[in-house]
Amino acid sequence: LEQVRRLGREISEKFPVIHGLLNNAGTFSGDYKRGRQVTAEGYEYGFAVNVLAPFLLTSLLLENVRASGAGRILITSSLSAGSNDALSDLQCERKYSDHRAYELSKLCDAMIAMELHARYGDPP
Repeated sequence: LEQVRRLGREISEKFPVIHGLLNNAGTFSGDYKRGRQVTAEGYEYGFAVNVLAPFLLTSLLLENVRASGAGRILITSSLSAGSNDALSDLQCERKYSDHRAYELSKLCDAMIAMELHARYGDPP
């Protein structure tokens, strides 16, 4: 996630006003190796790429988007969003499958979009 922090700093400095931010991260099956993969920071790979990285980038750029006055943040999810029974196991440590990890990550993306809307509403 340090790469995301660095990217956030660079974008924030270069673009003090951002009119739109599109989060469309998506990986399936980790880095296409079999089984559960973990990042250097210890996060399940798909969760880190699909959820944590876009959430962090959005957090780092939120003030830049809000500076627009009408900025929009779009977060893609998937029809595959699901596995709500796994919300107590976000890292899929107890029960892992490629599909379960992907479904959970896309459910989290949808939940983040809903929370951002609840907090900030529609732009003018």
